[in-house]
Amino acid sequence: MKRYLARTLPVLALVVTLSACSMFAAPNANRLLFGLTPVNELGYEVSTGGEITIATRTLVLSTRAGGPVTTVTGYHIEYYNAGGTLIGATYDDPRSLNVTLPAGFLCDEPDPVVGCNSLSAGARPGPGYPVELPAGTVQLLNVDIAQQHIAAGYPTGWYAAVTLFYDNAFGAFSQTYNVAIVAPN
Repeated sequence: MKRYLARTLPVLALVVTLSACSMFAAPNANRLLFGLTPVNELGYEVSTGGEITIATRTLVLSTRAGGPVTTVTGYHIEYYNAGGTLIGATYDDPRSLNVTLPAGFLCDEPDPVVGCNSLSAGARPGPGYPVELPAGTVQLLNVDIAQQHIAAGYPTGWYAAVTLFYDNAFGAFSQTYNVAIVAPN
């Protein structure tokens, strides 16, 4: 027993040390802040006549604190059921999008178009000003996915994996964000 404990104790100490270090690691500075309004879910409703209405969502994007000006060039969406099986995707790969996100700085007098940068008066790191893309700009839920969801009996656990493609002063990146699919909305 003593010998077993002597062997496992150093391994346990290493695991604890590595996990503690990960608490202090900075998040990926190039990862964008992603959200949907009014709720962070994709939804739809079905009328008594069977008509499907996809709920409108506004896509909200911004840079992290201290992040550079970033241009989102495209997106791709894959849809999954609760078991993680791919059930559909957007047709173009990636779909075109041209959105410029201001740098992740706050300042005393931000420019109304590009916000602040590191050289602005009173500049300090802070989340970039959010850019909103109205529902008509980006369609995030396809009606065929809603039809499959209905046919499956409105199960929970379905989600969309939204991948954004973007570039900034540090290079070109892609990042995937998962969003739940719910009904009725």
